[in-house]
Amino acid sequence: MVDVADARVVAVLTRAPSSGGKSRLFAELGRPPDRGLLEALLLDTIDGATTPGVRTVVAVSPGSSCDEVRTLLTAGRAAQVIAQADGDLGDRMRSTMAHLFACGAQAVALIGSDLPDITAAGVSAAFDALETDPDALVLGPATDGGYYLVAATRVPDVFRGIEWGSAQVLDQALGAARERGFRVHLIGPLADVDTVADLQRLSGGTRAPRTAAWLRAQSP
Repeated sequence: MVDVADARVVAVLTRAPSSGGKSRLFAELGRPPDRGLLEALLLDTIDGATTPGVRTVVAVSPGSSCDEVRTLLTAGRAAQVIAQADGDLGDRMRSTMAHLFACGAQAVALIGSDLPDITAAGVSAAFDALETDPDALVLGPATDGGYYLVAATRVPDVFRGIEWGSAQVLDQALGAARERGFRVHLIGPLADVDTVADLQRLSGGTRAPRTAAWLRAQSP
């Protein structure tokens, strides 16, 4: 159980940095998965998504690696850590939402762990939309055709039959929402980090300090 009763919750879904991930990015970089970069992306995402009045939860896959992630959350980060369920991405998203609502959450927003320049303003916009229209679904469009955020006040049946990783994810989610009678609110778009170009755009900014520091350390 997590302490989220009557709370707005932003849940960051992540693989444990030791388990790899970001295969497309590391293939472009021509190197095996780098734990330092994965940790930087995760911590910058958590810090960026931390929002006043909103509880932060980190949902970890594999579930056996929760302690690894807890050690990364140093003093000053009030995030709670839970295990993700098994299954594909849709199964894990649905299960995470269901668990948080079972623990008493008022509203839940799910995001990935590759959003180092996400801001509290974006998270607040999702919950503000649900405050106005609690029966709606909120989506944050990603620039690659997917979505980086999904928020609701109950578990929405929009996670089945989605071609995860494709450029059709957002359109398919919108279609599923329409079929199930959800009104949809879209918040501002954001790019996640899947390519070297995505990484490089962060090099001169201030929102992703750990990710930018990792990039600088790679320079000869």
